[in-house]
Amino acid sequence: MTKRIRILAVVSMACLAFLVGVAWRVAGDGEAQARTANAEAAPSLEIRWHGGGIVLQGRVRDAATQHALAEGAAARLGGESEQVTDWLDITPAALPVADPAALARLILLGQEGWHLQRRQTEGWLAVQSLTDERSVQAKALLQAAFGPGVAIHLVQLP
Repeated sequence: MTKRIRILAVVSMACLAFLVGVAWRVAGDGEAQARTANAEAAPSLEIRWHGGGIVLQGRVRDAATQHALAEGAAARLGGESEQVTDWLDITPAALPVADPAALARLILLGQEGWHLQRRQTEGWLAVQSLTDERSVQAKALLQAAFGPGVAIHLVQLP
């Protein structure tokens, strides 16, 4: 009987070790999925017009895009580049900007309080009015900047 108990104990420990390994693997996959979902939910590019300045934040693919956005922001502020906060990282894996010049023109057009967020498949721009000429023009510039495969949404500021 003692031999049977030992064999049963060894088999039980092996099964327990297997189940712990499976649970560990499932938990790890869940964490990876959560990280992926968080990365997709976080904006890859943000532009904020506030406090007499412009904040550029996120990731762009190349220095030319970074430069076009910083130049557009400085031009919007009458050449006051010290009012431009540039926290743009150049990352080759960043989401593409199809037309950086269109995005620079949007920066010029922008008003105090506007806020742009670019996500994986869409772009959001918070504006004062959804129907004024400036907002309609902004939506067209955003579509040109991000390309036809990106859904563009305007939302009204509170």
